[in-house]
Amino acid sequence: MAKWFCDANAGDDVVISTRIRLARNLKGIPFPGAMTQKDALLVIEKVEHALEEMNYTFTRLDMSKTSPAQKQKLVEERLISPAFAKSTLPCAAYISEDECISIMVNEEDHIRIQCIYAGYESKKAYELISKVDDYFAEKLDYAMHEKYGYLTSCLTNVGTGMRISYMVHLPSIVMTGASDSIFSTVGKMGVTVRGMYGEGTKSSGNIFQISNQTTLGRSEVEIADSLNETLEKVIEKERELRTKLSQKQGAILEDRIFRSLAILKSARVISGKETLERISDVRLGVGIGLIDGVEYSKLNNIMIISSPAHIAFDYGEEDPSSRDIKRAQIIRDALN
Repeated sequence: MAKWFCDANAGDDVVISTRIRLARNLKGIPFPGAMTQKDALLVIEKVEHALEEMNYTFTRLDMSKTSPAQKQKLVEERLISPAFAKSTLPCAAYISEDECISIMVNEEDHIRIQCIYAGYESKKAYELISKVDDYFAEKLDYAMHEKYGYLTSCLTNVGTGMRISYMVHLPSIVMTGASDSIFSTVGKMGVTVRGMYGEGTKSSGNIFQISNQTTLGRSEVEIADSLNETLEKVIEKERELRTKLSQKQGAILEDRIFRSLAILKSARVISGKETLERISDVRLGVGIGLIDGVEYSKLNNIMIISSPAHIAFDYGEEDPSSRDIKRAQIIRDALN
């Protein structure tokens, strides 16, 4: 089965991916920040036992036996967090065959369940992650409070423990200088805008993560509905500004977009930073109807497989100069 970022049905012009994450902890065991090695191994054992009867095929990765390049590759695919990749505790990741579900054990919380799909797929992602969570709830004794809900190591996750994160492409909002105003406005509505890989990271290629700030005091459905309402306003604004940008810049914008497509199709050396910038232009070109025959799924795939750790892990190219040459070849092969 294809990985999420290769999904041929993902046709959204603004939302690249939908990810929902649930934070859960086991009753009677200290949070990862205070746990011992023995505690960490016990959590892994309990999760492993619970997964034995689940109707999914998972691959287990012991992080202590996973190379730095493979860990970073998983970060690039949004399957584990940057913090998890650096953890010094015994920890393990369980990843489904299609990579739509990943479970991090002993990250900031004992269990972080993630579900990810390409495009704007909040309903599908919520239905799947709810099934996984309900299954775990039957097998494991979650740490709960009658009034506050799920107990987590960080107070910002107490309550539902749910974070919904949309990876979005907002070139027109950035190019027109509207980003500061719009991001400030949505921040007042309980929505966070971060870089490509979430908290503590920067935006590249006009790609951002939009997620809910609040997990306490509202139900999962209320949180999802509120975030989606805000997201749809951002999508509407991005599309509106694309039209205005196209009308205002005309041939200048067209030239920029087609130059980027030509570079991606013919470059012999290209950096990761330039790749994201060029893909952003091409994605915009597809969105405003200038470019035919290039699917969003192909651009999603190129964005991931041309990332540094993918090239290092898949081809053994760890030297930056060699990586840039290999990246150019990978992109040429994908587009020509």
